[in-house]
Amino acid sequence: MYADKSLNSYYQQNQKTNLVSIQYKNFNMGAMQGSADWVAQLSFDPCKPKDVLMLTGTDEIKRSWNGYHIESKINLQQGNEVFQKILKQPLTAQTKIDWLGVVHSSLTTLVFEKNDADIQTRIDSMIFKMDAKSTGDQLEILNAKLQIPNMTVSDKFGHVQIREVEFETTQGLNSSFDEGKTRLNIASIKRTDRNVQQFGSGEFKDFTLLMNTGIDKHTVNFDTQLNIKEVVMHKIPTFQKLQMNFNLKALNKQKVQAFFDLLEKNSEVCIAKEQLSQELADHLLSIVNEGFTFESQNNQIKLGEGYAKTSLSGKVMPGHQSSFASLVKMAPSLVEYQANIEYDKQIMKTLMSNYLQQDGKILSDQELEQMLNGMQQAMQAKRDGDVLKVGIEYKYGEKKFLN
Repeated sequence: MYADKSLNSYYQQNQKTNLVSIQYKNFNMGAMQGSADWVAQLSFDPCKPKDVLMLTGTDEIKRSWNGYHIESKINLQQGNEVFQKILKQPLTAQTKIDWLGVVHSSLTTLVFEKNDADIQTRIDSMIFKMDAKSTGDQLEILNAKLQIPNMTVSDKFGHVQIREVEFETTQGLNSSFDEGKTRLNIASIKRTDRNVQQFGSGEFKDFTLLMNTGIDKHTVNFDTQLNIKEVVMHKIPTFQKLQMNFNLKALNKQKVQAFFDLLEKNSEVCIAKEQLSQELADHLLSIVNEGFTFESQNNQIKLGEGYAKTSLSGKVMPGHQSSFASLVKMAPSLVEYQANIEYDKQIMKTLMSNYLQQDGKILSDQELEQMLNGMQQAMQAKRDGDVLKVGIEYKYGEKKFLN
């Protein structure tokens, strides 16, 4: 059975990556139950070889109708102040190896609290989840998820509360550059100042960030999408249904792979920051020199009864720049794009009325029409009733309006 093979592989092969080293011993499995001991060491910075997290544990293994169930008791042997607080008591992790050989693990932490003189932090119990499978003599991580129900940070100015955080990814989990997806969901990010008149008070509701990496034979695509249901700020009208995206297309796969190989190397060997920064800049420049396309379609935001929409598409021509300074100098002749902007009368009325109200003034319909007419002429916009549309093309270092 795949589960039997995975269990044996899980315990008989010591796991080692750039960040994690796990050694198993005393593995003993009978017909229905067994046990094993292990030591894990996590190294976060190759330039600080003594700054490691060391854990020890004992696994109790039980065979059941749907696979193997493993209960792991985890103890801290060495770690910094943060880990000492998280692991002040032994933790228990649950792992299941199903009959297909896929490993499903889950760990719930203790509440984290840190109360300094100038700042106080509390993070509710976090849940870590991971799916993996044995590939050869290594454990390949398929998916990782982090859930945080609530966290708060308070200082003398006020406090920030972040609720229902969920981060999930299939990328960057193994020692290879591959395609995958990353998702970050946050139900609420709320800042409350002790002085309620401060600009910093406000809230982001239903924040979602999606990132996707697609790879084919010769090219790489990076797609990013941001959605926020509502943005509430002090003395500013409430924004709703903010949707933004930005996609990089047709990046040279070989150049992108070299860039990520350098990042991987940095996790293995201590490299001076100045040297690393220069090498990363050189690799990034080589990616740009190959050229690529970009697009950002159907972005939108709503404000009261009004709205605004934008779209953008373009490309960066291949070049032979030897530095970012020369790249910036040549950018006007290397970049081409076309942008389309659309907004209605109501969104301008809401924005301008709010601005004038700060000084106790009122925006009249006549003043609004004069402002819209001025914008129409300045940007050569096309007006269709209460909607203004602007088209812009940038090519060969020159910008022109398309309407």
